[in-house]
Amino acid sequence: MVAELLMECRTALDVGAGFGALALPLARRLARVTAIEPAAAMAAALRRAAAREGLGNLTVHEAAWGDVDVGPHDLVVCAHVSSLLAPGSPFLAAVGRLAERGVVLVRDLPGGQDKFFFGELYPLLLGRPYAHGCDGRETLEALERLGVAPTVTPIEYDSDQPFDSLEEACDFWMEYMRLVGAGARDSLRAFLAERLARDGEGWIARFRKRAVVVHWRTGAAGG
Repeated sequence: MVAELLMECRTALDVGAGFGALALPLARRLARVTAIEPAAAMAAALRRAAAREGLGNLTVHEAAWGDVDVGPHDLVVCAHVSSLLAPGSPFLAAVGRLAERGVVLVRDLPGGQDKFFFGELYPLLLGRPYAHGCDGRETLEALERLGVAPTVTPIEYDSDQPFDSLEEACDFWMEYMRLVGAGARDSLRAFLAERLARDGEGWIARFRKRAVVVHWRTGAAGG
């Protein structure tokens, strides 16, 4: 069970942390958490969220995997980063050495909502269909080739994404989709104003997801 593994950990590394869906709750519970997030808008939002909660034990690195030396942690987590969880990924090959007690990976399964509205936004703003790159089965096949036999748990959950303002939401989508120009931002703002829900002074993107949680013990914890 992931809960039992977590009870044995004091430190965690969240790779591709995004806005902190995992990093923030881990920091509330553990002694030290390190988050790696390459997108500037998301890294900045995660830092603000940690500051609001007074989570001085959460360190955020605005960097891609492999560009910063973070050292071993008890637990390593990575959720929905298809490039890191695909077959042949250097991250998959290295994660067992970084995690002193265990690894938790999360990948989408078919049937959930399209997170970040990419299925609609790619044709609208980029003129091409969105290619889904997040099938958990290929991660399991890659781990099998690496000699890892994880525990696998299918789940359904709400993956809501909060934003302090509509402009912050626009900043995120502009960066994440690599959009440029005032025209693209205006179209995006109009789209998001229709799709996001008001949440007090802020906004929230609501998504219902299907995923698979893949975890295993490493090092002394696996023996």
